[in-house]
Amino acid sequence: GTLTVFCASMSSAWYYRPVADDSPGYTSYDDDDCNEHHLHQRQRRRRTTPQPDHLEKQMSTSLGPDRTTQTFCSPHTSPPWSRPHAPLLLSWARGISIGATTLAIRLFMNTYGTYDIVDDEHYRFFLETVISGVGNNNSSSTHNNNGSQHHQGLITVSNHRSLFDDPGVLSCLLPLPLAIQPKFNRWGICSQEYCFNDALPGLVKGYIGAGQVLPICRGGGINQKLLLDF
Repeated sequence: GTLTVFCASMSSAWYYRPVADDSPGYTSYDDDDCNEHHLHQRQRRRRTTPQPDHLEKQMSTSLGPDRTTQTFCSPHTSPPWSRPHAPLLLSWARGISIGATTLAIRLFMNTYGTYDIVDDEHYRFFLETVISGVGNNNSSSTHNNNGSQHHQGLITVSNHRSLFDDPGVLSCLLPLPLAIQPKFNRWGICSQEYCFNDALPGLVKGYIGAGQVLPICRGGGINQKLLLDF
């Protein structure tokens, strides 16, 4: 029974996995282009080099990832993560992915690393904001008695030595009973050439997607179809 539920849940994660956006006009930066010099050069070229009308239209109104060309992939134009309620099996897959990843990171950090959390008024306010914001799906933010917004962004700052900095910080930031629950975890983004490239098996991309991670095309700007849907 347990094995069946696990297999069905991960199959659902594979089926509903996020897909990288390879639409015309979205070009990812290569690793060698990620330094500041190349970024400024690309920005200057984009400002000074006129683009054909059809290319500018594609860049601003891309239809997003083409899910119909993928093997064992949901054809929905409105992906499940943009809906109020995800399919049941996908919800279970999110619990498996986030729970397993959180426990693995906690085990690693408590065994081979160290981290300190300052339990002060700011941290307690952060926990209050996380807990009070769960279940509030209104498009407009609500306020508590102190006038603070329930829906607030969370910015993490790190030296970014690896792709695991952000999930590592978040997995250790919340108390464990909260950290293993998807509803208390924020959504993240990852460069699609790393987390959702074609070399990775669909099941791996499904596991990453079930961990509430979406692919982003570096250099594609903020108006990317996948993010706008979300």
